[in-house]
Amino acid sequence: MLLDILPLKNNTARLIRVYGDEPCIAVPGEVPGPGGEKWTLTELGDYCFSEKLRDLPAAEALCRYEVGRDGAVTLTRAFGRALTGRRRYDLDFGDAPEETDLHPVCGNFLEEAVLPDGLQVIGSCAFYNCRRLRRLSFGAADLTVGSDVFLNCFALADLVVRAEPEAATGEPEQSTHRLGDVVDESEQPGGR
Repeated sequence: MLLDILPLKNNTARLIRVYGDEPCIAVPGEVPGPGGEKWTLTELGDYCFSEKLRDLPAAEALCRYEVGRDGAVTLTRAFGRALTGRRRYDLDFGDAPEETDLHPVCGNFLEEAVLPDGLQVIGSCAFYNCRRLRRLSFGAADLTVGSDVFLNCFALADLVVRAEPEAATGEPEQSTHRLGDVVDESEQPGGR
C-alpha cells in the first residue's frame, strides 16, 4: 500500500490518497518525516477516498510512503524526489515494482477502513461515492467532520468508535442512535 501525505505544522500530516490492491485498509497513525522526525496523521484530506480528487497539492509538496504487509512504514519519495535523488519523472529501470501496479483505494473499490486513533479532521466529501464502503473504524479523539463525508455511501452499516468502556466518545449519553458495538482495540480490516 502507498500513501500520499501532505506535511502540516507541528509534525502533523494530512492523508491525500491511498494506493493499493486490497479493498480493506488500515491507515497508520504515524509516518517518518524526511529529517527523521515522526509525523502524526491527524487529517484526511477533502475527497481523499473519492474517485475524483479535487484541488490536489503539487507533487513537490507531498511525501509518499510504502506500508508493508507487516505495517512498517517507509518513506519512498519526499517533495517530488525519489530517495535515490532522481526527479519525479526520471526513468528508473530498477527491479522495484512499478507504483502503477497499484491503483487508488477509493470509490467502489474501498470496503473497509481502519483510521488512526489520533485522527482529528475528516475533510469534506472524504468518502464521497464509496458505494461499497461498509465499515469504518476510528478512535475516540475529538473529531471535526466536513460536509457530505458519506454522501452516496449506501452500504455503510458500521461506524465503529474504538474506545475503552466508559471513555468519552462524543456520543450523547441518552443517544437513540448506536454508532457501533464495543470492539477489541487490536481490530484489523477484514475481521469482525
